[in-house]
Amino acid sequence: MPLGPVHKARTRERIVRSAGRAFRRAGYASAGIDAVMADAGLTRGGFYAHFASKEDLFATVLATDHGLIRSLAAREAATPRAWNIRTLKLLSDYLHPDHLHVVSRDCSFAALTADAARGSVVVRRAYGRAFDDLVAQLLRRHGESARQAWRRATPAQRAAASQIAVLAIGTLVIAGALGPGPAARAALEAAWNTVRMHMRRSVL
Repeated sequence: MPLGPVHKARTRERIVRSAGRAFRRAGYASAGIDAVMADAGLTRGGFYAHFASKEDLFATVLATDHGLIRSLAAREAATPRAWNIRTLKLLSDYLHPDHLHVVSRDCSFAALTADAARGSVVVRRAYGRAFDDLVAQLLRRHGESARQAWRRATPAQRAAASQIAVLAIGTLVIAGALGPGPAARAALEAAWNTVRMHMRRSVL
């Protein structure tokens, strides 16, 4: 009996989440399909029912599997002030030096940017869509959807949100390469101070 669309969608999501963990841990080149499927509790034979290739799966991970975007999308607050405080807290946690190991392991932006840069046009476009989603979430105000925020924002506001995203991701990539220590801590603290300045000036 064929599996229903809901079951198929859930299985696909399990594969994407498993692949995200594997790619972030080992890198795109080193993470194999067998390991991804085993981690998802599935056999390799089912892979091609969901994805055309490993590259197709990687593009899907880059487009959709980002903890920072999920955290920003899940924000809830009763007032605009509480919303802004929540946003600052999420960004503070993301850039906190004591969280470097966790973020480097769990954040596709931090862990897979270099792999994306070496990827095909399809892979880079998927990464670009996720980056745009992140910018839209940073632009989002209390009571807005991400789509509304993108449409409402001026070019200057979009540029400011992009700058925050680039600063946060870029600093994490460098800090991850440096590893825990004074240099990484200084870089992350400097990035957080700049992000906080932008956010508190309400440039978005």
